[in-house]
Amino acid sequence: MTLTHTRTTAALLAALALLAAVGGAFAVGGAAAVPDARITVGEVGASPSDPTVGERTALNVTVSNSGGSDAAANVTEVRVRNADGDVLDSVSGVGALSAGDSLDATLWTAFDEPGAKRLTVEAVANQSTSGEFVTVSRETVIEVRPTQVALDLRTRALDPEDLQTDDGSETSAGDLGVGGIQGIFGGGGGLDTGDAGGQGESPPIADSPVEVTVVNTGTTTADRVSLRAVGTALDGGDGADGSGDGGDGAETVDVGPFVVEDVAPGEERRVIVDLGPLDRRSDVTVTAAFRADTDQRNERGADRTAESTVTYPVREATPTVTDATVRETADGAVVIDANLGNAGSGEMTGAVVSVGDAPGVEPTPAGEEYFVGTLGASDFIGFDLPTAVNASVADEIPIRVAYTERGVRYTETLTVAAPEPDDDGEAGGTLGRIGAGGVGAAGAVASGLALVGLAGAVGVAVRTGRIGGSTGRRRDGSAP
Repeated sequence: MTLTHTRTTAALLAALALLAAVGGAFAVGGAAAVPDARITVGEVGASPSDPTVGERTALNVTVSNSGGSDAAANVTEVRVRNADGDVLDSVSGVGALSAGDSLDATLWTAFDEPGAKRLTVEAVANQSTSGEFVTVSRETVIEVRPTQVALDLRTRALDPEDLQTDDGSETSAGDLGVGGIQGIFGGGGGLDTGDAGGQGESPPIADSPVEVTVVNTGTTTADRVSLRAVGTALDGGDGADGSGDGGDGAETVDVGPFVVEDVAPGEERRVIVDLGPLDRRSDVTVTAAFRADTDQRNERGADRTAESTVTYPVREATPTVTDATVRETADGAVVIDANLGNAGSGEMTGAVVSVGDAPGVEPTPAGEEYFVGTLGASDFIGFDLPTAVNASVADEIPIRVAYTERGVRYTETLTVAAPEPDDDGEAGGTLGRIGAGGVGAAGAVASGLALVGLAGAVGVAVRTGRIGGSTGRRRDGSAP
């Protein structure tokens, strides 16, 4: 009996020992599963939210200690790993968190390739009660765009009057009639804000203003942007005096470079570039030189460019000859009786008409031009010109029209039909007539465009009549 009792007691003691060991294990496991400090990582914000390849990107992380936590915690490290587990960046000694508190940390990284990038942000905290470390994590996905470096350059020719107020006074760069302009370049050799050193003086009126808009259509910032404008005279035909030197492609303007502020993706800068005094119509090429912010890491210089070409000044007047009647006088001379009209929207000043040289046509002698004067939009004025025509040779009679628009002298050659040969040999009467539709610049044969200085303008006062001859009748009004 004693032996049996002894064996039973020993077995019972062994069972109790085993149960105590198992219960202790569960207790320890339970404490590890529910930490006293309940740390969480909030949403991860990327700045920029859609970075480009090679662009430095900030990851803004918020670490919190739940209000129901039984202990405070000291956040010792916050780090970010890529999909392969490599640590991209980390920050240590972030700070302490009481229950219900939170703190922010910023991590930095960059990406070598475009596409969706899966990252893991980890926060490591030391609990105040047990001293044990708790690690929590959160995944985030960032879409990385390919790098695109691109500037769109837009140019628009303006008239100096566009930079004036309604009362004719000059405006400051911040209050231009064209709106949104951030400054005027040229004249003073740089950006003119119109403040004039606090003296209240307005900037000088631009002689030949061109509005330039720089738009960043890429995905990375364009910095060190500078503008330069170079112009060459348009090739022309006859000059105002028949010399044929209206335009030879010679350089007419070279201004700049002028520095513009950096332009971020999606932003634009609008400025005025003054070409200075310009007395010949020119093709002006505006070039923006710049570099991308990624070029600094690549050791690339400011060799990126964007270009835009504009013709200056804008030519809006359009001369046209209408209602032309060609008649022969008793002495055998031919007289062209017609209207000079302006089918454009600009104003023609100092307009002079004359007969040009052609096979079978004798040009108007010097001093026998017909001075028309000023023609506004849709206006017309009558004129008549005598000439000698060999009807058996000539098919057309060239009419040379010289005029000034916006300080530039132009010469165009239009045509009317020559009279038909008279088989009966009778003189007088109407030999030819162009219908009411007339002929315009589009119908010019061997049309010449001359560009000379304002000093080449013929006449100063506006009057109707024939220069060097009698003043004839005047028919004016609106162009049909």
